[in-house]
Amino acid sequence: MLEPRRKGIIEEMNKIPLVAIVGRVNVGKSTLFNRIIGKPLALVDERPGLTRDRLRKRVEWEGLSFEIMDTGGLFSPDEDQLSEYLRRNIEKGVEEADLVIFLVDLKKGITPYDMEIAEWLRKKGKKVILAANKADVKDKDVLEFTALGFGEPVAISSAHGIGVPELLDRIVEELRRQGYRSAPEVVKADKTRVSILGRPNVGKSSLLNALVGEEVALTSPIPGTTRDSVDVETEDLIIIDTAGIKRKYKDEIEYYAHIRSRRSLRYAEVGIVVIDATDEITRLDKKIINLVIEEGRGLVVAINKIDLLDKERRRELLPYVSGELAFVYFAPKVFTSAKTGEGIELLREMAKKVRDEGYKKIQEGDLLSALEEAANRLAPPTEIYSFKQVASKPPTFKIVSRREIPAHYLRFLERFLREKFDFLGNPILFRQVRPRRKKD
Repeated sequence: MLEPRRKGIIEEMNKIPLVAIVGRVNVGKSTLFNRIIGKPLALVDERPGLTRDRLRKRVEWEGLSFEIMDTGGLFSPDEDQLSEYLRRNIEKGVEEADLVIFLVDLKKGITPYDMEIAEWLRKKGKKVILAANKADVKDKDVLEFTALGFGEPVAISSAHGIGVPELLDRIVEELRRQGYRSAPEVVKADKTRVSILGRPNVGKSSLLNALVGEEVALTSPIPGTTRDSVDVETEDLIIIDTAGIKRKYKDEIEYYAHIRSRRSLRYAEVGIVVIDATDEITRLDKKIINLVIEEGRGLVVAINKIDLLDKERRRELLPYVSGELAFVYFAPKVFTSAKTGEGIELLREMAKKVRDEGYKKIQEGDLLSALEEAANRLAPPTEIYSFKQVASKPPTFKIVSRREIPAHYLRFLERFLREKFDFLGNPILFRQVRPRRKKD
C-alpha cells in the first residue's frame, strides 16, 4: 500500500488541470468556450446572464490535456437578483482552477467593472492570462488593458477564431510551467459508444433491434441525462439514448429539438445517422448529419430499408446518395435492412472502424513528409513553418504559416490527409496560427 504522502504526489501528477474563463457579463465567454472545444455546448445569447451554470469540457492541445470551464457572467449586485448565487458559483470555479482566462472586451475598452474583477482575481492569487476579445474591430489598442495588471493581453476574436490558437499556446505554456506534462495516450474502451439518429419513421428502432439481437447485457441511465435516457450494451457496442430512439415525436421540428437538447452525441464516439432508402434525402437528414460533424464525432450513414428496393433502384441509389451527401464524402455509407439483416454486421464493423480512426495520432515527421508531398502536387499559397497534429477526437492540426491559408487549399490539404492517413468518417479540424513576433 502507498504511504499517504506518496499517494498524494502521484494523484497530483495525474491530475487534469482546470482552466476557467472569467469576465463580466456578455463579454463573449461562451463563444470562446465553444470556439476552443470546437462544438456548441454553451448557449450563446445577447441577454445578460444566460450562462447560469459552469460548463466543463476536456480539451487537448499540443499534447497536453486540460479542462476548460465556462462561467456565468459577473454582475454587480444591483444588476441581477441571482448575482449572489452566480458570484458564489464563479468563485468556486476560480478556486478549483489552475489557471484563469480573464476575458475583456476590446471594443468597449476597460470598464470600472473590469477593474473590480481584476482586483478580485489578484486577491485570489491565481495565475491569470488576459485575453482581449473582438480583435476584429479596427483601430483598437490592446495595450490599454495592461493597466489591469496582468501584462499584455492576447488579442482574439472568439466569434471568428482569430488569435484562439495563440491563446491555446499560452495556456499550454503556462500549465507546463506549473509542472503539468503531456497527456497520456488515450486508452480506448473495449466497446464503441454509438448514438443512432435519424428523422422519424426511417427505421431507427428496427435498426436498434437488429444491432442488439440477443446480446443485450444491461440497461442503465446515462450520467447527466434525463432518467428515461438509457443505453443498451451489447458484446461490442454501447448504444446511447435508446429511449429517445423509440419515443414518438409530433413532427420533425420536435425531433430535431430533442436531439439538440438531449445531446446524446456528447456521450457517443460515433453517430449512426439512419436514412430511408425508399425516400428522398431531406434537408432534415442533412441537418442531423451536420450535428454529428459539429459535435466532432465520427459519422456512419445507414441507408435503411434496402430490402424494399428492386435491383434497378438499388443501382441508382449509390450515385444519388453520393451526390446528395458529397459534403460528407469521407463517411462510410452502409446499405442496411433491419428486416432481413442485410448490412447489419458491416454497419457494426464500420462504427468500430470509424471510432478507431478518430483516435489516430500521426507523428510530426510523417506529417511533414506528407506536407512536402502535398506541396509538390499543389504549392501552398503561403509559406508554412510548422504542421502537426495537436488533438484527436476529432483529429485536429495546427498550422503555423506566414499568412492565412485560404479555404480552398485547406480543402485540398484535408483530402490529401485522408488519402494518406484515412481518418474514415471523422471530421478534420485545422487551427491556423501566425508566427510570433519577436519582442525588442
